[in-house]
Amino acid sequence: GGMALPFDLFATDGKPLLKLGVLSDIHIGGRKEAPRYLENALRWLAERGVEAVLSPGDIAHSGRIREMLAFADIWHKVFPGNRAKDGRKIELLISTGNHDAWEHGWDKRPEEWRLAEFLTYKGNPARIWEEQFGQKWDLVWRKEVNGLTFVGSQWPSLKPDLEGFMKAHGKEFDPKLPFFHCQHEHPLHTCHGAYACGCDKGQSVRALSPYPNAVAFSGHSHCSLVDERAVWQGAFTSIGAGCLHEGGLAFSYDNCSAFWHPSHKRNLMAPLNDPANWGGDCEGGCFLFVEVYADHLVLHRRSSRYDLPMGPDWVVPVPARADGPFDFAKRSAKRSAPEFAADAAVKVTVCPKGHEMEGVAHRGEPCVYVTFPAARPVDGCRVFDYVVTAKAAGKAVSTKMLFAAGGLLPPDKFDRPTECLFSLKELPAGKDVTFEIVPRECFGASGRALASAPLTLPA
Repeated sequence: GGMALPFDLFATDGKPLLKLGVLSDIHIGGRKEAPRYLENALRWLAERGVEAVLSPGDIAHSGRIREMLAFADIWHKVFPGNRAKDGRKIELLISTGNHDAWEHGWDKRPEEWRLAEFLTYKGNPARIWEEQFGQKWDLVWRKEVNGLTFVGSQWPSLKPDLEGFMKAHGKEFDPKLPFFHCQHEHPLHTCHGAYACGCDKGQSVRALSPYPNAVAFSGHSHCSLVDERAVWQGAFTSIGAGCLHEGGLAFSYDNCSAFWHPSHKRNLMAPLNDPANWGGDCEGGCFLFVEVYADHLVLHRRSSRYDLPMGPDWVVPVPARADGPFDFAKRSAKRSAPEFAADAAVKVTVCPKGHEMEGVAHRGEPCVYVTFPAARPVDGCRVFDYVVTAKAAGKAVSTKMLFAAGGLLPPDKFDRPTECLFSLKELPAGKDVTFEIVPRECFGASGRALASAPLTLPA
């Protein structure tokens, strides 16, 4: 599904003001694939004539200087001396995230260790930004690229004063053009809805709300770019930039890699969905290639592992307006629910000695294994997650929510069965139980339930 709009809505000569790459949550030093995904993404962007690359943080995985130096090495390998093959300057626009400013337990380390290892310790950022990127380190930075203004804020624990900066300088920005803000965390209650936790305590919302031409790029949630909620428009525009190093919330809600699902109930057994994601080969994340025009943005969504589009391009009008096409409520009302095929069936198996998908805390525990095929997209609205309910005598006894297996991947990669586990402890012994599965798209539109045949549980 997508919100691609006809180009005749926009006054454009077809040539963008800027070609911008956006790569969030690279996590160099985390997954072994991260450096490869970074280099591949930068080379793909270079081939398309990108003029600037923006990263809203978590470039490093554990706040180490060596991780940022590894990023710098890959950057200069693709853009030596910050230049493209034809000699054009490529602007690097970066802000730090919580993993870049990682300091847990480091206060117990000797001073010399902290100075040698800790990326955001004392004078380290000023030195590294100057040495590696030829840039000045600022808690709130500003750059102009092709006549467009970019502002960035560092991670909140470093205490950037974005509100003060915007009060002092916001009136200087051209109101007839978009300007861009870069920070790690989604601004509060914007893109990705429940995952927009606003670690900056609402500072970016307060700072940007007076400016309908503001466009905020952020990451942190690891939410995938298949999720239509990646673009939010209200007083300004807020865009979630995806996650480069992994498939984005690649695990079930009970084990997701960033935030708990808001309805998470800490059930006895996690519904682990895709075994390929579970401690094994990572499904790979995604990034953006943005063409910036005076009155709209074209967002191309790319998979970093599969080198495929994540879905149709999104065309986003700027400035944001209250009645615009990206209003969450307006879009939610137009969504179609995914549906199971007529021949879809639920398979249920009792596993008295446990199942290989059980997490460490439940290894060998008697359980029920439930699997079912992917629900089909309707009107381009693909399945995002499932609600799986165990029922006895028509009443719900346990409910789980889990991502659709492969549901965060490019369209031709996501058609695979989803699996989950129920502990026998959470089900009524000796009773007949059925399992009902409801497919939902990302705004919550629910398709018809698919039910299993009754299963008599061991007494």
